Amino acid sequence: MSVILRTLSAVLWGPPSLVLFLGTGLYFTVRGRFFQCRAGTILRGTLGGRRPRSAPEGTMPPLRTLSTALGACMGTGNIAGVGTALTVGGAGALFWMCVSAFFGMMTAFAETVLAVRFRERDDAGDRVGGPMIVLEKGLGMKRTAKIYAFLLAASAFGIGNMAQVNASASALHTAFGVSPVPVGAAFCVLIALTVCGGVKRIGAVTEKAVPLLSAVFLLCAVGALWNRRALLPDAMREIFAGAWDLRAAGGGLAGQAIRVGVTRGVFSNEAGLGSTAVIHAAADTDTPAQQGLWAILEVFLDTVLMCTVTGLVILTSGVCAPGADGAELFAKALGVTFGRAGGILTAVTLSLLGFASLTGWSYCGERGAAYLFGRRAIPPYRVLYAACALFGSFLRLDTVFRISDALNCLMALPNLLSLWVLSGTVFAELRTYKAFGNRPYFPCEKEDKP
Repeated sequence: MSVILRTLSAVLWGPPSLVLFLGTGLYFTVRGRFFQCRAGTILRGTLGGRRPRSAPEGTMPPLRTLSTALGACMGTGNIAGVGTALTVGGAGALFWMCVSAFFGMMTAFAETVLAVRFRERDDAGDRVGGPMIVLEKGLGMKRTAKIYAFLLAASAFGIGNMAQVNASASALHTAFGVSPVPVGAAFCVLIALTVCGGVKRIGAVTEKAVPLLSAVFLLCAVGALWNRRALLPDAMREIFAGAWDLRAAGGGLAGQAIRVGVTRGVFSNEAGLGSTAVIHAAADTDTPAQQGLWAILEVFLDTVLMCTVTGLVILTSGVCAPGADGAELFAKALGVTFGRAGGILTAVTLSLLGFASLTGWSYCGERGAAYLFGRRAIPPYRVLYAACALFGSFLRLDTVFRISDALNCLMALPNLLSLWVLSGTVFAELRTYKAFGNRPYFPCEKEDKP
């Protein structure tokens, strides 16, 4: 089974897929005139703008959608995923994670713009959107939309569920000697209690938890880096040397550093998958492009900031070794500075961030199930999703990663197709946003007007 999954992952994430992911981001970056580099515009349009505490029925405030989307992204990808990337692809993989994230910012912007532009209200009056709605309403490809919805619902069990629980169970076992099964059972109960409240409760939990957990994580990591600041120049040289040493990476475009860096980058920030666009579609926003700014910020915080800090902590610690477990590797890296407390900090932080990912992805998965079978599918999907946490607690992490990689690639293909075909719509919304600035303009609300 392991050999089959390894072969499938290598085939799906070969040169064509790498070119497609990076090429899509590059296309939107160039045509958008490197819009993701306009830090002032992005910050004014997100953290510097109005942030209402409440939102109309069926929507969420933009800051809450950012927290929920970040919650879905963060966790395993930021800790275990980075560690795995370094052990498999070398230090150069971190460089390619950041490259994929830089271009992924515009990919995330585009998919969020389209998700908001084509969103609709379901039978309960909630705002719903995402690539499946875009494929149906924007391209008239209902069969492809159903395929995407199925893959979204299935992927939630891998990248959003089993990967998070497995890494958390492994970290808690290392730090406290806790058996994986009780950890899985605890996650099962907590997920059931949270997701039954729907997107409102999920958003309320992640809005409070994600900023606090991110701050604690960064504080510990920056403390470790400050303690080893003299080693930072050597670590940076190792990253850049490994990124371009194609012989060491296996040769050619399919080299390990590039392949692993891009796949782990996508696993971390999900740009190109369309999953977080499902969450952003529920936002109370003035324009599609306005919400797209939050998507750019999300990718930057998740990968360029968090993953880079994680990678530097590991590289400056001297504990990086081939075949090491990703979460355990980061725990050892923190342990160089904080002793046994490093393992405890890693276990607790990873578990809480993993729980945030579980809740965020539960919403993505249930939207896919609801698209296929209607809202009646949501309650059984939630039960199955919660039960899956118990199963994921004792699987091998590399097996979970390979399953997630395969599903991620398959899910991305129809989403990236919609981005290319509807790119004109994306840039039209961007031009309109630039022209109107902060003046009233509500194209995403037109369908509500008689």
